[in-house]
Amino acid sequence: MKISIQQTLSAAAIKKDGDALLVALSGGADSVALLLLLHEMGYPVHAMHCNFELRGTASDGDEAFCRRLCHAHDIPLSVKHFRTRSYAQRHGISIEMAARELRYHWFAEVAATQGAQAVCVAHHRDDNIETLLLNLIRGTGIHGLTGMRPISPLNSQFSIFNSQLSIVHCPLSIVRPLLDVSRAEIEAWLTERDQTWVTDHTNLDPDAALRNKIRLQLLPLMEEMNPRVRESLAETAHRLAEAEALMGDAVRDISSEVSQPDGSLSVSALKQATSSQTVLHEILHPRGYTAEQVRDIHDTMEGESGKLWESRQGHRLLRDRGRLLMQDTDRAATATPAGGTFLPLDGLYEGPFGLRLLIRRQAIDPTTFDIPRDAHTACFDLEKLTLPLGLRLTREGDRFQPFGMNGTRLVSDLMTDHKLSLFDKERQLLVTSGDRIAWVVGLRAAAGFEVDDHTRHVITLTLL
Repeated sequence: MKISIQQTLSAAAIKKDGDALLVALSGGADSVALLLLLHEMGYPVHAMHCNFELRGTASDGDEAFCRRLCHAHDIPLSVKHFRTRSYAQRHGISIEMAARELRYHWFAEVAATQGAQAVCVAHHRDDNIETLLLNLIRGTGIHGLTGMRPISPLNSQFSIFNSQLSIVHCPLSIVRPLLDVSRAEIEAWLTERDQTWVTDHTNLDPDAALRNKIRLQLLPLMEEMNPRVRESLAETAHRLAEAEALMGDAVRDISSEVSQPDGSLSVSALKQATSSQTVLHEILHPRGYTAEQVRDIHDTMEGESGKLWESRQGHRLLRDRGRLLMQDTDRAATATPAGGTFLPLDGLYEGPFGLRLLIRRQAIDPTTFDIPRDAHTACFDLEKLTLPLGLRLTREGDRFQPFGMNGTRLVSDLMTDHKLSLFDKERQLLVTSGDRIAWVVGLRAAAGFEVDDHTRHVITLTLL
């Protein structure tokens, strides 16, 4: 058992003479064995116990057990109490999810402030096998059949955090030293040493019911067919992890071939790719798209422009003129306020969606002034404008009179003429003078503000 633990710790570059090694200690058999094994092997362990206050005096009893254990072995211990139920209600999440968020956020805080080599958790081989079977029953890609990783980045634990919870960035790993050790081996090791443990009857795993069926019914049935089925499943997960790594290299190569400079995916190139649906799944699944959505996208990617898919994580995918355009969830973070904003009269303005506008006011001689004519620049007679100039997103029904044309037209028609995608249309900005549109940014200036023979002062807006 110690050999496999040492191999995992060596792979994680954990040293006996290094900083503290945080160990999650619940008081259960797995975490007790992990803590004592690491301590016995000479690693500088620091136990971390979470009291989630979910079982009243029983939770306090677990905490007391952990304090006695650590005191007996002269192991430093940190304890944190969490009001888990109120946190879950406040953030609209399950008790299990709340406990997970609170736990890993605290671990990251301690690691970042006190220094630590890694955070060790006590998942073992049977946990891994149950996870593999759970994912197989639900239906999953190859990643779900590889089980848990012996080493994974701590920051990956924060992908589930709500926006109200700040992310603590620290270059640490979650390490699972017992991943090649069975539950029976762990309990036998503790029994040989007359070491007790506590049993937590409140299972914080949201899949506890299904896991119990796998543990108590499915695995015993499989062992009747193959007494070494647990070893076989663990080896299968290991081989699949290696296959996934090879597939990941291939997917990255193909992704670079089908990706366009603007970040979109070329439908024609994707069609020609080997196992195109698998490639699409590997690109989209991390963004929260389901297998059913990926099949639909793959089967209809040659359809007419405008079809939109949204993932459960809020990402959006748009079919547009032979491309698949992806828009991530942070799009709203760069949007203008609903009512728009005002522009300065001089200087560099940096705004939403990467907008950079150079704004200049100057006095001119209209007989010699060279009026800019490119679409990336708008030049207006300052006296014809209502100041300050506004900046806002396009709204449904917006109309303006394009410079050089009689009558008005819809801004939406202008965007269609320029073959803008739905995402581009949603991001299209307008410069306004009072209630009137002065410039459809980057596309067309409006009439009524143009420089003429009577102009003495101009304001020029240039897209950088």
